[in-house]
Amino acid sequence: MPSKRRSITVMSASGTLMNKKSDAIKGDSYYGYTDGLHTFQVVYSQYIGRIRLQGTLSLDPAEADWFDIIPSDSTGKRFNDNGYLQWNANAPRTGSEAYTVQGNYTYLRLFMDRTHVADGVLYDISYGQVSQVILSS
Repeated sequence: MPSKRRSITVMSASGTLMNKKSDAIKGDSYYGYTDGLHTFQVVYSQYIGRIRLQGTLSLDPAEADWFDIIPSDSTGKRFNDNGYLQWNANAPRTGSEAYTVQGNYTYLRLFMDRTHVADGVLYDISYGQVSQVILSS
């Protein structure tokens, strides 16, 4: 099958949102590719919170069809067994990291999760933001 690889912005700056899910983007399985390689680039700006990568095998996913994917990243840091990376107030994340996952997912997305920060609802500027998320597959 010919290679039709692409990179696409799946989430723009999170701004003052406490939680945000990126757009659901078609993965390799949707197009019939079999290598299943997908790389997310996440750009952080003093970010406090969790990051989850999620996938589904459904062609028409409902919320219950999504599950966490545990990848490794370019720094060798691993997502924990609960399926996320977390940065706290004493060490917020700034910079760019890439996370590669392999699997024949039909759709993928990123979940910026701060339900555990303060009251989980009200944003404070000290929480920073996710500036951009790009997916290459």
